[in-house]
Amino acid sequence: MRVPITTYRLQMSPDFTFMDLEQITDYLEKLGISTVYSAPFFKARTGSTHGYDVTDPFTLNPAIGNLKQFKKLSKDLKGRKMDWLQDIVPNHMAYDSSNPWLRDITELGPRSRFYNFFDIDWDYKGWGKVMTPFLGDSIDEVIRNGELKVNYDQTGISVNYFEHSYPASVRSYKTVLAEVNSEKADRLKNFSGNAEEWADVKISFFREVQEDADLEKKITEVIENINKSEEKMHQVMELQYFKPVHWKTTESEINYRRFFTINDLICLSMEDDEVFKTYHHFIKEMCEAGMINGLRIDHIDGLFDPEGYTKKLRKLVGEDFYIVVEKILEAHEELPSHWPVQGTSGYEFLAQINHLFTNPESKGVFSERYKELVPDLPEYEELVYQKKLFILKERMGGELHNLLDYLRTKKLLPEGKQEDDNWQKSLCAFLAAFPVYRIYPGGFPLRNAEVETINTAYKWALEHVKDAKNELDYLKSLFLGEIDDKKEEAFYFLQRCQQFSGPLAAKGVEDTSFYIYNRLILHNEVGDSPENFGISTEDFHKKMLQKQKTFPHTLNATATHDTKRGEDARMRLSILSEFPEEWFRKVAEWSKINGNIRKSNKAPDKNEEYFIYQALIGALPFDNFDEEEFLQRTKDYLQKVMREAKVNTNWSQPDEQHENAVFEFIEGIFTHEEFRKSFDPFLEKMALWGAVKSYSQVLIKNTVPGVPDTYQGTELWDLSYVDPDNRRPVDYDLRKEILSEFSSLKEEKKSDYLKNLKKEFSNGKLKFYCLHKALAARKEYHDVFEKGEYQPLSVSGTLKGKIIVFARTYQDTTIVTVAPVQVKNLCKEDEISLDESMLDDSFMELPERDLNWKNLLTGKALKNGGKIKFSEILGDLPLALLISKK
Repeated sequence: MRVPITTYRLQMSPDFTFMDLEQITDYLEKLGISTVYSAPFFKARTGSTHGYDVTDPFTLNPAIGNLKQFKKLSKDLKGRKMDWLQDIVPNHMAYDSSNPWLRDITELGPRSRFYNFFDIDWDYKGWGKVMTPFLGDSIDEVIRNGELKVNYDQTGISVNYFEHSYPASVRSYKTVLAEVNSEKADRLKNFSGNAEEWADVKISFFREVQEDADLEKKITEVIENINKSEEKMHQVMELQYFKPVHWKTTESEINYRRFFTINDLICLSMEDDEVFKTYHHFIKEMCEAGMINGLRIDHIDGLFDPEGYTKKLRKLVGEDFYIVVEKILEAHEELPSHWPVQGTSGYEFLAQINHLFTNPESKGVFSERYKELVPDLPEYEELVYQKKLFILKERMGGELHNLLDYLRTKKLLPEGKQEDDNWQKSLCAFLAAFPVYRIYPGGFPLRNAEVETINTAYKWALEHVKDAKNELDYLKSLFLGEIDDKKEEAFYFLQRCQQFSGPLAAKGVEDTSFYIYNRLILHNEVGDSPENFGISTEDFHKKMLQKQKTFPHTLNATATHDTKRGEDARMRLSILSEFPEEWFRKVAEWSKINGNIRKSNKAPDKNEEYFIYQALIGALPFDNFDEEEFLQRTKDYLQKVMREAKVNTNWSQPDEQHENAVFEFIEGIFTHEEFRKSFDPFLEKMALWGAVKSYSQVLIKNTVPGVPDTYQGTELWDLSYVDPDNRRPVDYDLRKEILSEFSSLKEEKKSDYLKNLKKEFSNGKLKFYCLHKALAARKEYHDVFEKGEYQPLSVSGTLKGKIIVFARTYQDTTIVTVAPVQVKNLCKEDEISLDESMLDDSFMELPERDLNWKNLLTGKALKNGGKIKFSEILGDLPLALLISKK
């Protein structure tokens, strides 16, 4: 297997195309990148900036480029010995009128080859239709207002609602053309052939219509009459295979599976062999042609049978193909070791490194002070449970109804108690209490870990609905496969529940609780959790040793398109954990200073205000920035934050008065002299010390087990907010210029150059330099990092627990990483340097005493191994990358 040495994540989009990528392949090669890691690049909804709304998996997105361009790009990368890792989306496609599979279904219904490709309940209420929840009002009102129209063109007859346009069903042509007396029209009105014949008959007819003015006039008149008649419009709509409804209908009723709660992303039945084979046809071709060398699987938790999917995919692409999956793992959860994949897309590493840089000893103070600040806020676990219940009842009521309906129609509930309301309450409680996103049952009996998860959920649910113990007992037995005469149906129900427990967790946790529970928001992050608060260097070592044992080739990410804030913003925020008392004193001081700016005590409320101060600590640029642009970005971000929190405003019913008051508060404090006089010096300290942690983060990510991923543009400071802010254009000309500067650096001038980089650290060059050196080491000594043993090294003295040291050894080469993780009393307050007295007081143990060492960051030699003072290693830079070769 050709495992990536390093990856570089690019958000391919209309704003960054194949042609744009061609301009930076030379840069990426020189940077030390082995693999381009691309966002989905298949044809997507017009204007898509992310690519996860695929409309056609058989075609590249023309807004990004065509196959000829991609082949040329692939050839260029091969010449540079670089690979391509492609993000694919097997769970869902865009529910959009440009989706050819859906258009085929709406026209041909059961005769369409794609009829069963999507996760649609065609038998729902006997409709034989799929809901299309895109109306702004009821169907009656929309027709009455003349907003829904029948139209025709050279492609056939369609039903249109503003930008939505779906082909009319074959069976509705007879009604639409009923008054068109023409032998030509009769062929469509009385069509009874197969799907392939229909296309030819329809195209032929409308070609003839264009050549027959009288026929065209007659059709136009007939369709105009239909559009003017509410009765006729209703008749036509009854004959369609889709059912237009108000977009909010899905909060209580739905007959298709969607991605999370997004109506315009419709899920596939990927567990069906034909669907799998068809969807991956073009992907397989590109893999076999060598244009794609690895796959990243988006939202694997949405699939009915994730394990079965990975096995099918492995068989499709071969044993030697690199595959990783997007998966959110809880702190003590591991990816199933029997899945035939190389690991995940790296969110759990992001969490681990967040906690490595958080001082765990401050958890008590943060919890206590935050509780004093926001006394009415529940404990985190209780908050998550409440928000999951809210999402399930208010946003996923349709999905909940469908699960209950399955229990009843399959007679899975005890006789005589089918309609008891306690079943809904009990199922809600059970699903909301799941401690992980989902389990992956392969059949009954369940694995021990799966049984433990269900028992944990049962106990938590029982605490909240004690009056439904009998129902919870029964559901637990059902989930565990203890109902002997219904095992097959029970197992299907369990799997089906798991497809919704993931979205429920994502919406209740990531997209709600993460914006409410603000104790220390660096942990309100994809893959991380605000309930956790720091780990020791020893615990981090244990996690890396476990990773090397189980998934040594998994991705290591510190920034992605999904992250809630930039990787360097999180490092700044981690500093707060080292100064808890000072931090909360500052918060109290700022709140008092800014009291007269607040329009009322509710805008922002105390929790929002506390969040704002943290957000500014993380995101304010170092210097020389456009303040107006930053303020607008911040207001856009805060609007999303408040609406996702769903406390004082939300997406469906926004409270613009509250939002505007918060925007005015931000504008006010930004120019408030007394506030800035207090805030700015504190921020300067956090920014300087956060920079030191950022250097450490770069070095650790690139030297521990796993494949380091660099997100686009993060070579320099990444202080971005959540998407779409983190997808802003990257200035690659600047990065090329800086890399060229590094490459032309003379060895004898390196010391002075590094001094200058430290002095002007705010420009981000020193971070870039550390990344460049780490990537160069990975490229030159890739066997050390791919195959080398991970060895924790001991630290003694004052710096124990403040600096992490570990070695990677393969054959005759050892590389040692030395990086600060806690900076209190270690870093100076006015420069990127460490306190010499502390360095002289502490020691580290280098392996094998008789080896000579060289610092790859500074170029300086170190003649002795064994026990050595940190002052001998960290004099020039606050971190080191040492190498020795026998």
